[in-house]
Amino acid sequence: MLQRACALGLEGIVSKASQSVYVSGRGRSWVKSKCSARQEFVIAGYVPSTTGRKAIGSLVLGVYDGAELRYVGRVGTGFTSDIAEALFAQLDEMRIRSSPFAKRLTTAEARQVRFVRPELIAEIDFRGWTGDGLLRQASFQGLRDDKPAREVVRETTMATDAAPQRPKSSVTLTHPDRIYWPEVGVTKEGLADYYAEAWPFMKPFIVGRALALLRCPDGIDGQTFFQKHAWKGLNRNIVLVKDPAEPEPLISIRDFDGLMALVQSAALEIHPWGSTVADWERPDMIVMDLDPGEDVAWTSVIAAAEEVRDRFKSAGLAAFVKTSGGKGLHVVGAVKPKAEWPAVKAFTKAIADSMAGDSPDHYVSTIPKAKRHGKILIDYLRNQRGMTAVAAYSTRARPGAAVSMPLAWEELAPEVGPAYFTIRNAPTRLSSSADPWADFRAAAAPIEEERKKSKATRRR
Repeated sequence: MLQRACALGLEGIVSKASQSVYVSGRGRSWVKSKCSARQEFVIAGYVPSTTGRKAIGSLVLGVYDGAELRYVGRVGTGFTSDIAEALFAQLDEMRIRSSPFAKRLTTAEARQVRFVRPELIAEIDFRGWTGDGLLRQASFQGLRDDKPAREVVRETTMATDAAPQRPKSSVTLTHPDRIYWPEVGVTKEGLADYYAEAWPFMKPFIVGRALALLRCPDGIDGQTFFQKHAWKGLNRNIVLVKDPAEPEPLISIRDFDGLMALVQSAALEIHPWGSTVADWERPDMIVMDLDPGEDVAWTSVIAAAEEVRDRFKSAGLAAFVKTSGGKGLHVVGAVKPKAEWPAVKAFTKAIADSMAGDSPDHYVSTIPKAKRHGKILIDYLRNQRGMTAVAAYSTRARPGAAVSMPLAWEELAPEVGPAYFTIRNAPTRLSSSADPWADFRAAAAPIEEERKKSKATRRR
């Protein structure tokens, strides 16, 4: 049950000794098993926001080691605008002149910090500890008032001590406390932390490809715009690539610094081409976007994905599935880059048309959105030159901070909807589950049209 809970991105499970009776409150018969590192920390100070007046930008945290308060770092994400302002008002009344920590902070640690009486307790979700005992990728979950601050000590768990190290980046994030998703309090720093976790899995799907970005400089509630060409002040880690068919170069990235540069540029969605810049005309992946109309049950979308999988299999292709982070599912095929875009588009159109023809009450392949009530659009049009689809593991610029999450086919279930996985719960899943797309590239095969041509050539 714990393994399943972790795969779903949940905090963990609480279990009770089978012989004991139910009693409310804390007790020795109850055991908490955590999927991720989460514990209480003492709030010893705060740093004001760089983007708003009378709001916090981050909290300064500590734990007790005997009678001494020890510094463990800062948390700068997980605050909604209202929470950031409420904490500022509360902590500003608790300010003290000197540091409550037993050891003197370094210049960098103490920069802009306003110290407070160490009385409040924050619950923090984090990804582990650094070698020098500081929190990694922390996220504020709320205040706790069920224990005295003096009882807060460092907890030791396998999850915290075995956490992998974050990839290093030379990119500086300006205004890291800028809130991109206001209703869930995800900041620029929080987005960077998520992508640090996702990078090993996400890298093959975004590196070395032309990218279209949805940029939201003021967060999802501000102005948003798609961008595929360079802009003024383009970070040097975002590279320009020359599309043979376009006069103006497109944008791409080569490494983790490139991804962090996209975060700094407020790119909240990443949409790659289906082909690489090394072979513009021959895609190495195809995407079937299952977009449900109004009043379509989620179980029907799952059934549609499984039917696409079966049709891919009949054509000799392995199929992989991911949530879209929006309304539907994406079925993705790994293909060998042999067929060019017109043949790939014809191949995917044939699948969409055949599904719509076989089950016209359930599917459509081309129809105006207003006429799709009760039906699922099998969108194949992303499989043509210059078109893109949201990347695996990319965030979405929508309320809730959902991500497009790869799944194993057996994980498709009614409780895992299209926006189930978010920046908040995705890291728990990534650290607790095997990669369901680990064999994506190894499974690549030529599409059926290319295979038929090869057979015909051999017969001649």
